[in-house]
Amino acid sequence: MMIDLVIFLPAIAAIALLCIPRDAQRALRGVALIGALATFVLSLGFITGGFGNEFDQRIPWISGTWTAAYHVHVGGLSVYFVLLTTLVSVAAIWGAFSYSDAGKLRGFLALLLLFETTLLGLFTAADLLLFYVYWDLMLIPVFLLLVGYSGSAEARSAAWSYLLYNGAGGLVLLLGVVGVVLHTGTFEVLGQTYSFGTLENWLFAAFALAFLIKTPSFPFHAWMPPTYTNSPPPLVAMVSGVQSKAGLFGFLVFALPLFPVAAHTWAPVLLVLAVASIVYGAFAALGQRDMKTLVAFSSLSHLGLVVLALFAFDLTSVPGSIVMIVSHGLISAALFLLLGFVEERTGSREIGAFGGLAAHAPRLQALMLVAAMAALGLPGLSGFAGEFLILIGAWQTQPVYTAISLIAIVVASAYVLKMFQAAMHGPESVPGGRTYGDLRAREIWILAPLIAGIFLFGIWPGVLLPGGGSLTGATPAHTVALHGQRPHA
Repeated sequence: MMIDLVIFLPAIAAIALLCIPRDAQRALRGVALIGALATFVLSLGFITGGFGNEFDQRIPWISGTWTAAYHVHVGGLSVYFVLLTTLVSVAAIWGAFSYSDAGKLRGFLALLLLFETTLLGLFTAADLLLFYVYWDLMLIPVFLLLVGYSGSAEARSAAWSYLLYNGAGGLVLLLGVVGVVLHTGTFEVLGQTYSFGTLENWLFAAFALAFLIKTPSFPFHAWMPPTYTNSPPPLVAMVSGVQSKAGLFGFLVFALPLFPVAAHTWAPVLLVLAVASIVYGAFAALGQRDMKTLVAFSSLSHLGLVVLALFAFDLTSVPGSIVMIVSHGLISAALFLLLGFVEERTGSREIGAFGGLAAHAPRLQALMLVAAMAALGLPGLSGFAGEFLILIGAWQTQPVYTAISLIAIVVASAYVLKMFQAAMHGPESVPGGRTYGDLRAREIWILAPLIAGIFLFGIWPGVLLPGGGSLTGATPAHTVALHGQRPHA
């Protein structure tokens, strides 16, 4: 029951918003924020006493030739994704109060809350049918927010690109799910082991393609730059901070445990794509002038590190990927929200179009400095902890790919410092002679939990790695996936 309340409370809040008049701005904001905050507080119950708790609910759904259940589970790996979702959603929904079109605020907030519900449903799904349903449902609020609330032709074009790419990925995933169910007779495959024979390679390929599109990974990333660049800051904070982890969750929870032999067969291809994402994303970020596009390509590079970690099959790199997933979610959400505050004050996101913000907005500079340094991997911040664990682990099994990936770590310092220096220092200039002030109290509180998490997981990454850095919450199936074989019956 507790899991259901966490999943559906944002949707209940969204429905409540539709019962409030559009011009009742204070009531709309209050209900939306209370719904998001209550969801976050309830989700903290999953870690009462530590990260080792397990919560499970199963209700039979379909019986007959094929069986399925409404089966939701929080524990092990999923708890990290759930907590990341509820925390980032609070910041995004609170940040949406600055949305310029007051007449559309009700729909904007309602769709963000519905988006949170679909993400929570996905990260708690322990049944393949339920997982697939949420996989497709989460496309709808993002598409509607881009089409109806971004206010530009570029955003509408980005919406269709987002829908086509991710919709195609969903169809490929459906083929894989159908193949699994025809072979096993059930959607309830979590924690089970099966022998798929020669079909395993094709099933894994279907799952992997869908997950790589969603992450995104090179060369399936074409939808990402326009979507991230044209999305309102609260939306891109949730898409980059949380939704981009859906494919990685799918790898960890479904693809690797179900198809361990195929995972090793396809690993050389996935490692090449991971390194291509890491290096290409870094150099593409270095060449950008739009700061949101720069952060978008940096996400491509950083999430490529997670794919490298998963398919290096090392007992250090895999748990390191969890630290990197959580860290990237916090850093990217903070950066995109900060860039939204910058654009609100200057009217521009273009590097070189303005400068000298530090002299007038020292609090904005301080928080931007923390998020930027975390993105380039400064020791003591969460970005360094994730990268270090991944690179140390991946070096044990894939030294060549790891060495190539180090190029991106150097380039990251260049593009992050380029962005920070141009915006915060240098000659003071603002387009159109605008005047601007420092961060308001509400904006500081929006960012405070994200910044606190960046410090916490940088200083104490072990909080995400109980058991001394072992595979956190891993089932036997996760463990044998590292070795490319199944346990004996």
